[in-house]
Amino acid sequence: MWTKWNFWMVLATLFIVSSIFFLPFSSIRFGGLFLDALGVCCLAQGVLTRKSSTHRIAHVLSRIGRILFVLFCVSFVCIQALIVQGQRADPQAEQAEYVLVLGSHILPDRPSATLIERCRTAADFLQTHPDTTAILCGGQGVDEPMPEAHMMRDYMVETLGVNADRLLIEDASRNTIQNIENAKKLYDLEHHSCAVISSDFHLARARRLMAHAGLDPYGLPAPMPDVPLIEAASHMREYCSILGLLLTGRYF
Repeated sequence: MWTKWNFWMVLATLFIVSSIFFLPFSSIRFGGLFLDALGVCCLAQGVLTRKSSTHRIAHVLSRIGRILFVLFCVSFVCIQALIVQGQRADPQAEQAEYVLVLGSHILPDRPSATLIERCRTAADFLQTHPDTTAILCGGQGVDEPMPEAHMMRDYMVETLGVNADRLLIEDASRNTIQNIENAKKLYDLEHHSCAVISSDFHLARARRLMAHAGLDPYGLPAPMPDVPLIEAASHMREYCSILGLLLTGRYF
């Protein structure tokens, strides 16, 4: 006989099994951890649901759990709608004197597929806008061989043929907020027109952070690699990042 307990157990199993495809790879491991967290929550909800008929506390907690799960589902759909709506190029970006190219995970010998797309988008923009300078943003993560900005510069110069004189470096940041704040301080961007280049899923948040830093909130999207696991993990991470900004009042 199908019960509410069965529903939560099946959901928990689906989340936990799905996480296996993400966990072995450092660049998308966040997606696996996100799914595991959902699986554990569903497992706990299943246990509470099963005990709710005999334990009053379990009954109350299972109700709270159902409400939280509904809120999660609604927030996830709404934030994904924000992400999709933000995947557009702003016409005003065409006038930018500087474009901030946001970093992403790098491998021991090359940029990640996501970062390569950002570099290519920036190189194409520089080619058609000869008066624009790019600021490559990204410090060195604990599992990275060099600052992301340095590898971006090497890739754009050696592989894409960009003139190194048109590439400035911000190599001390660890997240998007620091990318923008550090670049602003280093290159006095408040007095120049700016735009930001990042992956399409990331652009909605990047625009808001540019605005909060007092810079032009204009963006240019880089396409995502045609790898479903990378795209799925990116959207899960972005959900958490935007939710954090919303809960702390820093998004709008």
